[in-house]
Amino acid sequence: MGSDFKWKIVMVGEFAVGKTSLVRRFVNDEFSDSYLTTIGVKVTKKETVINDKISADLLLWDIAGSDKFSQISPEYIKGASAGIIVADITRKNTIETISAHVELIKSVNPGIVIFAALNKSDLVENPQDSLKLYESIFKNNDIKHFSATSAKSGENVENLFNKLSTFLYEEVQ
Repeated sequence: MGSDFKWKIVMVGEFAVGKTSLVRRFVNDEFSDSYLTTIGVKVTKKETVINDKISADLLLWDIAGSDKFSQISPEYIKGASAGIIVADITRKNTIETISAHVELIKSVNPGIVIFAALNKSDLVENPQDSLKLYESIFKNNDIKHFSATSAKSGENVENLFNKLSTFLYEEVQ
């Protein structure tokens, strides 16, 4: 029996912010300290269950990070139900590019739902302070949910994807 829903989720952000690590933690519950650069895009599927009864396939498009937004192919973004913009909580410049990523994504896919993850929260003493500090960026860009995550420890990773699945499900109801 197939899933009730299938959603394409694009993962975008600068290089080395942990997009691939978040996907690996969520899909396989694993983490590696070694850095492997994503070339182009890598698509991974994960089945989730919403409200203990609804099955949904998340097609996670892990898009290669770059410091040049124009290098992200619009073809990768087309047809996506949601985007997760990932930034490194310890690298302010990656957080400051969130608005540009939102602009690029929405120029291709205006109705897309966007979440944000400030990853590597295990490297700061109080991740909530960072969330408060950058809250205006999230709100000004109509980011529906934002959280501090750690692919290394697993903190808030499952929660991020579960909230996104629930949000997408509620949108179609």
